[in-house]
Amino acid sequence: MADFSLSLNDDQEQIKDWIHQFAVDVMRPNAHEWDEREEFPWPIVQEAAKIGLYGLDFLMNAMADPTGLTMPVAIEEMFWGDAGLGMAIMGSGLAAAGISGNGTPEQMMEWVPQCYGTADDVKLGAFCVSEPDAGSDVSSLRTRAVYDEANDEWVINGTKAWITNGGIANIHVVVAAVDPELKGRGQASFVIPPNTKGLSMGQKYKKHGIKASHTSWWQRKA
Repeated sequence: MADFSLSLNDDQEQIKDWIHQFAVDVMRPNAHEWDEREEFPWPIVQEAAKIGLYGLDFLMNAMADPTGLTMPVAIEEMFWGDAGLGMAIMGSGLAAAGISGNGTPEQMMEWVPQCYGTADDVKLGAFCVSEPDAGSDVSSLRTRAVYDEANDEWVINGTKAWITNGGIANIHVVVAAVDPELKGRGQASFVIPPNTKGLSMGQKYKKHGIKASHTSWWQRKA
């Protein structure tokens, strides 16, 4: 095993400089405007997508780095540009990670690209775990998933809170209790496609910081 090192190789230095320049040219000049507007910065994320910073390819290449340094370096440079804009660019990665961590290869290939869309048609992903009464205590989640055998489908009911991209995402990955008696061991993750019946966005939070990143409740009621 090679000795652990925090020194960046030539490729990582180039990525660092590339993202830093994007932060200088695009993020910092627009950061104040989007912080004041407290709206999701679609034009900024689209610019990131056009250069390949927002998208599945960048995520996969960064996560495949055996040193584990590319993603932290990329995040640090983006958040140097602006934390809110950085979170808007990186937020879909939460949903992508949820699918990758729990899904089959076929599910990953189908759903993860839909968390990002294309440079001309940007989409978002949202990972929905926390709840109003449970916070991030996953053993106390009340959102339920019940299998409807007659219709061969899962029916989900519940409310999620503090969800990045909640309600405006193309793909929502929802953690729900299948067997509440098993607490954390009785849960599963579900991919909720767009235009699912009963899906709605609840309260959008006003925050003290990271305002350009959209954070809200998410609800699904049959």
